[in-house]
Amino acid sequence: MQDSTGRVTIAGFYDDVVPLTAAEQEAVRQIPNNDAAIRQGLGFARADGRGQSLSELINQPSLNINGMRSANVGPQAANVIPTTAEAVLDLRLVLGNDYQRQVAKVVRHLERQGYFVTRAAPTAAERAQHPRLVQVTPATGYNAQRTPMDLPLARRVVAAVQTTVAAPVVRLPTSGGSLPLFAFKDALGATTLTVPIANYDNNQHAENENLRLGNLWDGMETMAAVMTMP
Repeated sequence: MQDSTGRVTIAGFYDDVVPLTAAEQEAVRQIPNNDAAIRQGLGFARADGRGQSLSELINQPSLNINGMRSANVGPQAANVIPTTAEAVLDLRLVLGNDYQRQVAKVVRHLERQGYFVTRAAPTAAERAQHPRLVQVTPATGYNAQRTPMDLPLARRVVAAVQTTVAAPVVRLPTSGGSLPLFAFKDALGATTLTVPIANYDNNQHAENENLRLGNLWDGMETMAAVMTMP
């Protein structure tokens, strides 16, 4: 499903993406590039993306394997042929993608590879008829949300945050997570902006998730500035 650079090879996977505006592209160019430090800290030699930065790649849809499971390994390994293999795919969306449409593209890709795709557990008859079987169980999802950076509200928030820091405020058109902001836009018609305060190494969604005390105190000041902005 990916080429050697990490680009998704599923037909039409990138077709629905709404391109960044000129202002958003400029904001991405202004984001400090910490990719080398990330590679060193995590211990890998080359990132996916054909030389693009992480800030650029976050504004593109992605497909990742969150986990795989089949037979046992290590001390529990046995000389057996596993009857099943299970994988969890993570489809990360950006503005323009529809989560159901993206799932349908993955299913069509599997079918083009010669797989018989079923939503239920394969029956004995299906196993006897189809040498390549895959059961797809889509999870509930939602679409991505991206608020225009040139809105007066967005400019006011940036100005408020800037009063609490000396360095220029980093503006991201799209962040790594969905939160999910789309639900607020879809159900309430609300304009959404995020002002993160966590430290970069806070182990989000992993063991020992943490918040540095300095970020907590700075975050209080930042949120106070946003809540009292003119």
